[in-house]
Amino acid sequence: MPAWLITVCGWAQAEVVTVNTSSDVVDFGGAQRVENLPGPDGRVSLAEAGLASDNTPGVQTIGFAVPQNEWEYQWLFPGRVVLRPFLGFRVFQTAIIDATTQTEFTGDTYTDGGEVVIWQETYIIDNVGGEMRGFDNSSIHISGGSGNILQNNTATGIEIYDSQFNLIGGALLGDGNTGGTIKIDRASNNVVAGNTYARVRVLGWFGGGQPATGNRIGGPTEGERNYITGYGTFSGEGCPGGTTVQIFDSIDTIIEGNWIGTTPDGMSQGSDASTTGIGFEGENYGALIVNNRIAGILARGYDHCRGQIYGTGITLYGTGGGFVIQGNTIGLNALGEPALGSVTGINSYDYYLGAVRNVLIGGAGPGEGNEIAGHLSSGMEILNPLSGIHISGNSIHDNTTLGIDLVPANFVRGVTPNDNMDGDSGGNGLQNFPVIGEALSNGSSVAVSGTFNSLPGRSYSLEFFANTVCDGTGHGEGEIFLGQTRLTTDGAGNASFSAMLQGAAAPGEFLSATATDDSIGDTSEFSACVIVEAGGGVDCGAVRKLKVGCRDGKLVAKVVSSLPESTTLTILRNGGDEKTLTINARGKGKVKWTGQSGTQAVAIIECSEVPEQTTMCL
Repeated sequence: MPAWLITVCGWAQAEVVTVNTSSDVVDFGGAQRVENLPGPDGRVSLAEAGLASDNTPGVQTIGFAVPQNEWEYQWLFPGRVVLRPFLGFRVFQTAIIDATTQTEFTGDTYTDGGEVVIWQETYIIDNVGGEMRGFDNSSIHISGGSGNILQNNTATGIEIYDSQFNLIGGALLGDGNTGGTIKIDRASNNVVAGNTYARVRVLGWFGGGQPATGNRIGGPTEGERNYITGYGTFSGEGCPGGTTVQIFDSIDTIIEGNWIGTTPDGMSQGSDASTTGIGFEGENYGALIVNNRIAGILARGYDHCRGQIYGTGITLYGTGGGFVIQGNTIGLNALGEPALGSVTGINSYDYYLGAVRNVLIGGAGPGEGNEIAGHLSSGMEILNPLSGIHISGNSIHDNTTLGIDLVPANFVRGVTPNDNMDGDSGGNGLQNFPVIGEALSNGSSVAVSGTFNSLPGRSYSLEFFANTVCDGTGHGEGEIFLGQTRLTTDGAGNASFSAMLQGAAAPGEFLSATATDDSIGDTSEFSACVIVEAGGGVDCGAVRKLKVGCRDGKLVAKVVSSLPESTTLTILRNGGDEKTLTINARGKGKVKWTGQSGTQAVAIIECSEVPEQTTMCL
């Protein structure tokens, strides 16, 4: 249980110290505890309240009731009391610092935020279960300690250093903070939820033994969503630069359910200078990026950078790996329109100390695929020498160039042709793509066949996608995921495939495919498009054929030509699960189902899972 939950029970017994002057004076004596207040002037300043809280056992609450006749700097902060403690404000023992008490005292005099401004840095040092709420235009630093809560602060910068289990914001209405930057520095197990900020940074230091571990930005509920609207600056030459969510030297960071790069309504670009939505730098392991809306990351230079355009939704840079990127939309506004794209949706490129590996982008299960659309260049770009970027089950469409671009060492963008036995090198090893021979649709499923060449004796997963249009290069993107099949290449690196895809693609649409090396996770570019034609099956030529259909509610398989002693047919269902029908030479068979875990169990194929009659190649 986080420490901040444990300490709440003690708050009711805390003494209350009320700040009732804006002057920065310390004139009380004795042990300088709460019992020694006030001093000779009869008033309690913020500095005195902090000293008294530190010197008095227990958890104190510092409240505010400063009369309006002492409010200075109204030309700068109208409707707010401004406190200017010399060299900043510090509390070393746990305290509850509650500026909402000033609002209770004088009313809501500033409708855009809190009524108390601390016009110097505030340091909460080694507090366990402390709290700071209701401030405006302040700068809050938590150092050491754990389990502190920062809520309902406006236009306020927040920094957490070497501290853990702190809650910044919350899931309930009014819990969230607003401001410029939230920075988590060499701190672990913190939660940032329900806030509206321009930027969030999670920074560790592996070299010093202080990686940022287990921090969460956002959460699974709408109330935990952060609106991170975009950060960037222009150089003196007019070049933009800035990362909206920056992750450096981290372990097991979670970025979930946020809107990143847009205004809070999700309809407009939040910053004209932000060039990266989520950026990984340094050394990172085990990041989970799920169910975020990342859009509006597009910056244009001026002066010496005039005519240059910058922007990437997610940048994978540095070393490490073990990332999972699922369920995100990249480039789409709140209406689901591809109107807020970047230059590239996801960019993965080399770092001089190594490269990120073992990254899963999407997945074949429900809700795992990302939607990546509306970008001025490619949907995804993998540069040399990165490897192990597994791309699966995504909806990639309406991008100006390729859906997936694997870039060779010479940095030439565009379709990379297949080569015999896949001996070339570049991003994802320039993995070869499948060659689709034919795609026939009967309205409820698509029969597809073709050939594939890559490394010999390897297992590959092929994924198939429907597209309303074909890319100008003649190669597909991947708008609608239809399903997948697996194959193994022979000694010459060759294999053929024939599969029934249980996803709809209308005649006149286009089919494309990718291939992934199962052993290392390298995924190819999209194949050339093949137009989907009407038909009930595949022309198998001289090879063996099997007709699958329904009769009286039962699955029926009829051998059209002779079979070997035993033949296995793979039937795919939308979502990636497989059913295999094994037929012996006498035409009798057994069905097995393979789920995402890879386990098998005997099952029955329902008639609804196959077309009325389908011819398949064996």
